[in-house]
Amino acid sequence: MNIHPKHEGIMTQVSLNEKERELLRLLKQDARQTVSSLAQHLNLSRPTIQNMIAKLEMVAIDRYTVKLKPEFAAGSIRAFVLMNRDPKKSDVITARLKNMPQITSVYTVTGEYDMIIEIETDNFQGLDKLLTDIVVLDGVARTHTYMVLSEKYTK
Repeated sequence: MNIHPKHEGIMTQVSLNEKERELLRLLKQDARQTVSSLAQHLNLSRPTIQNMIAKLEMVAIDRYTVKLKPEFAAGSIRAFVLMNRDPKKSDVITARLKNMPQITSVYTVTGEYDMIIEIETDNFQGLDKLLTDIVVLDGVARTHTYMVLSEKYTK
């Protein structure tokens, strides 16, 4: 279920057909596949795949990204920050977090905490500064930080 971004003020649901969902799955596995390869895999023409990608980029794909090999990313420090915040200041807090380049993801969640923030930085001084920058944001009530020691599995 995806929301079409083109309608100002009105969120409309956009459905993906089976081939579009399969194309999205293939792109999630490896976004660098050629259009020809994708067309062959889905048994569709190149122009059809190009049109499907254009649609997905409008309604489903937010960005393409790079996933580092564990041995290359080993020099970075990753952590998850659990946060409670004043719901009235949620939009302002989220906007401020979005402007911090070390923050890779922000999620609202259910449970004891309201948000989970994924961060990545190069050193402990950077981690300390970022955690301080987060905790002093107006509306942040409480945080709890978990550092990633190793990655066992990810897709």
